[in-house]
Amino acid sequence: MNINEELIKACVRGDQRACKQLYDFFSARMYAICLRYTRTDAAAQDVLHDGFIKVFEKLHTVKDSDRLYPWMRTIMINTAITNWYHEHKITDTDPLPDSIENDSSSPSRIFSDLDIHIILDAVRQLPPAYRMAFNLCEIEGYDYSDAAEVMGVNPSTVRSNLTRAKQILAQKLAKYYPTA
Repeated sequence: MNINEELIKACVRGDQRACKQLYDFFSARMYAICLRYTRTDAAAQDVLHDGFIKVFEKLHTVKDSDRLYPWMRTIMINTAITNWYHEHKITDTDPLPDSIENDSSSPSRIFSDLDIHIILDAVRQLPPAYRMAFNLCEIEGYDYSDAAEVMGVNPSTVRSNLTRAKQILAQKLAKYYPTA
């Protein structure tokens, strides 16, 4: 992924063709990130739009074109988190869905054999606090303390939400896992 520094400079100068080229190059990957944090395609599009506005406003701060993708990824994640935070009143835990049962299915065993699209669709259906805990800890690699800081809750709440998210996902995804 080699973005020409001249393209970045042209975007900073306000060249609309360069901005469109940069957008076209990264939008699909950034949209995939946004989808992980939202429930609907429309919400993901909103986050993507807001994220790209921030990207273009702050593009002048990028010093190394090789670091552009991680920098943009961080902006999209932070925009999605901000969007989530403003849309949901954060409580220590979301109510546990009635359909969840304690079952002995191993989440990691079920997840290992599934198509990523099936898993992402199931993640998008999680209650908001569970989805955020799952995304931050399992996908983005945050530890409980960092995720708790982002979510404005205690680390034990993040741990609990993550455990419940995995239980819900294991139950939802168990139908795709062939039993031996």
